[in-house]
Amino acid sequence: MREDITKGILAFVEARRKETGGYAATPSLPATVEDTYNALRILETLGNTPTHSYQQDTALKEYLSRMAETDWVTARTTFHVLYACRLAGMSVDEDRTTAFLKCRLRKSLDLVERYYCAKILREVLKITNDITGKIATDLALARWRTAAELWMILYLADRKRIYRIPQRRDLIAWLQACQNSDGGFGFLPGTTSYIENCHTCLRALALLGARPIAPDSARAFVLACRTGSGGFARIHGAAAFFDATWHAVSGMALLVSLSPLA
Repeated sequence: MREDITKGILAFVEARRKETGGYAATPSLPATVEDTYNALRILETLGNTPTHSYQQDTALKEYLSRMAETDWVTARTTFHVLYACRLAGMSVDEDRTTAFLKCRLRKSLDLVERYYCAKILREVLKITNDITGKIATDLALARWRTAAELWMILYLADRKRIYRIPQRRDLIAWLQACQNSDGGFGFLPGTTSYIENCHTCLRALALLGARPIAPDSARAFVLACRTGSGGFARIHGAAAFFDATWHAVSGMALLVSLSPLA
């Protein structure tokens, strides 16, 4: 990534850091868990040292500590809190986290909840084997409508089997067909390009060992979403936010690392 782009992103993140801890959607708003998570993911992916070290940010740790002590409602928010704690160099209450997962998995969960339960298990607790069969998904039997749903199913599937599944080439072709003439990706083939769809399709293709038909066009679409603030918007001409900037940074990193076409 060009140095001027990286500096702009870091300035965008720094302008939204709150002295009281955490990160906010705009400099005038209070911090939120989701914005803090996305900000730290951006810094983690860039691998650069900003003007302050978030792992040495006492106010950030105090903010995350308060958030971690609240009642956990959804697996998504819980993952955001716990992963942010890990990035900040904080310890995680593994017994409480495991108890939360077991409680959630006793219920009939939708795809999103199972996906975030798996992320807590694998990316926070670093446990590779699922604690119950409810997290795993049989890719051959799974049903999905959008690229986001397909990505979550692929994440939940047995990684060792993905390269051997009969429909792998069909899945790759479908994801590649989500790319539009503007270089971006839609929710499914023939739909409007948004930066979050670019990130989703790129990481799904990466998991399948493939890449987009037009990677240079994909990168051009992402860069066109850059704003004067240094951050990125969902589409060209819109306002920049942390989630869109995280999708942009991770998407560009994927474009560098994706394997040759399958």
